[in-house]
Amino acid sequence: MNTYIRIIDGINNGVKSIVSVMLAILAVLVVLQVMTRFVINVPLAWTEEIARYLMIYIVFLGSGLAMRHNQHIAIDFLLDVIPHKNKARLQTIILSICAVFCLVLAYYGAQLTLIVVDQSTPTLQYSMAWAYAAIPLGALLMLLNIVALLLKPNKVEDSVDRIVGENK
Repeated sequence: MNTYIRIIDGINNGVKSIVSVMLAILAVLVVLQVMTRFVINVPLAWTEEIARYLMIYIVFLGSGLAMRHNQHIAIDFLLDVIPHKNKARLQTIILSICAVFCLVLAYYGAQLTLIVVDQSTPTLQYSMAWAYAAIPLGALLMLLNIVALLLKPNKVEDSVDRIVGENK
């Protein structure tokens, strides 16, 4: 169990580095696009397309990272009204439902990725599968992090206490 947690945390550190680099590249591309479009008056179409796909990957990979630290937006009304001893159980049920959703998202995301393999991006003419692959990758990363949260119950209880503590 601890080995799995260490592996997931290692994967998350790698993903965090990748997402950070993607965000830096995205910022440079957007500045370049604005400069070429409004200052030089010769827009570069490829910067807009790459920026779009970078943003997609940042969102899907970042959502997996957010799952590990229970940082997704949540409606925590039930956590406020149920007794403290049941909060960890409710959090486990919520995480289990999220795991099922991630499985479904990964499955259908992979199917969609395979469907669009023969389609090309408008400007760069790469396979659209590269853009759509963010869906199953992000869903699998979220699923791995959900399993890590479910395996380490004190991590779930700490996150429940953090959520409930923030609302008081």
